[in-house]
Amino acid sequence: MFGIKIERLNIFAGKSYKELVGIDISGNHLKLSHLRYSPYKVEVLSLVSRAISGLSDVDISKTINAAFHTLRARRPTIIVTMPSSLIITKNIEIPSSNPKEIREIINLQAGRHTPYSREEIIVDYIDLGTYKHSYTKILLVIVARNTIKRSSDILERAGLRLERVFFAADGMARSSAKLFKIDAEDSPVNIIHIDEGSSDFMVVVKNRILFVRSIPIGTQHLLFEKEKYLIRFSEEVKKSLEAYQSEDIDKSPTTLILTGATEELNDLETTLNNTLHFPVKNISYTRNLSISPEALGLISSEKRVSFLNVIAPLAVFDEMKVDLIPDEIKLRKSFEEKGRELIKTGILVMAIFVLIFSILISKIYFKSLYLKNLKSKYATLEADAKKLEKDFTRVSLARSYLANRGTSLEALAELYSIAPLDIELNNVRLDDKGRFTVRGTAENMSTVFSFVESMEKAKCFKDVKTKYTSKRKENLKDVTDFEIVSVINKESTKL
Repeated sequence: MFGIKIERLNIFAGKSYKELVGIDISGNHLKLSHLRYSPYKVEVLSLVSRAISGLSDVDISKTINAAFHTLRARRPTIIVTMPSSLIITKNIEIPSSNPKEIREIINLQAGRHTPYSREEIIVDYIDLGTYKHSYTKILLVIVARNTIKRSSDILERAGLRLERVFFAADGMARSSAKLFKIDAEDSPVNIIHIDEGSSDFMVVVKNRILFVRSIPIGTQHLLFEKEKYLIRFSEEVKKSLEAYQSEDIDKSPTTLILTGATEELNDLETTLNNTLHFPVKNISYTRNLSISPEALGLISSEKRVSFLNVIAPLAVFDEMKVDLIPDEIKLRKSFEEKGRELIKTGILVMAIFVLIFSILISKIYFKSLYLKNLKSKYATLEADAKKLEKDFTRVSLARSYLANRGTSLEALAELYSIAPLDIELNNVRLDDKGRFTVRGTAENMSTVFSFVESMEKAKCFKDVKTKYTSKRKENLKDVTDFEIVSVINKESTKL
């Protein structure tokens, strides 16, 4: 393992562009491309090429690690581009136009088109359109799982994490209109991409690849054994065209575009023109790209290596449909994305909580400050208020005393005036609550009732009630003991 660790978590990222790094480790040269991508502009920032022929996977990882440092990329998306030489493609028809049904049929039948079992391959497809209302033409794209696993392991040892696996020919087809300024809306166009060790024969219409075939002849063959391989190359192109026509996929192409590492192949255009008998154009893929001077310098120095296969798929990043990444990596990626979303949600909740807490704290602080100011402002009034309260208590007591003064004397005077002569009063009491009690002895019961009636009529008394009467003998004479309770009417006794 090496020292590069790319942290993918960037919660507050607000960039309008993506940094993409494309990697190809399938040939004799390691190729890296570093692009700045947005839907409105694509810029090739830098390119890297390193010879890896004969190196072990561990040494390739070291080479990638060292090469990646030269790109100075920050949090890029790592993409491996697979050449057609490692891909199996089949043009088939599916009796459905429902994408879900198409996917299910492909998963069931994909193993029939390869020498591998279903568990040993990764499958995707390109939709070529519907015909007869219910049939869909597709280009089946199949790659051995071990091929992708090898690339993933190499990158992991280099400290990089594989995120996407693109079919290079699909990317070149989707970017063909931008790169070569061709009108492929009506008739298909034949594009031949030439690299160091192999070439891609593609038929493209409306930026979709209809047919692809790998030709195991590249610049190293056409330059060093020119006479032998030039004829073989022409024959392979002719066979590829015949294979396309035999499958009755679409109309035959009327134009052929040569691109890739073609700068030193001066005779190839003329040879193909004489063989195919329709126009052949040699167009540089750098003509319509925004490429940094350093990257252009590398392309000029590495004339026998084409970087189109690591540039084109990245240049149409959002348009790429085929992704050959294994399910386990997709699952891991899904978990990581959910984890990032969970972290974002947690941080957002914490931010809201801190904001609410700050608002509450600020309100408490300002309320406390206001209360402190009020206390300091009215501190001098508090002593005066306490003194005033004491004075009010004294005045209230004095008023109460003056209001009740003479009540008992008035009650006794009134009682004396109404009491019959034959009644003996033994006990007269006035309590704090104003209840007046009279106890005494009368010669007979009628005298007691007459006395009670007189008290009820008197203004000084109210609520007069006889609490008890009791007869007894005194000196051979019958007498009646009694107790009368009433309430002093203070209104009538005020001075």
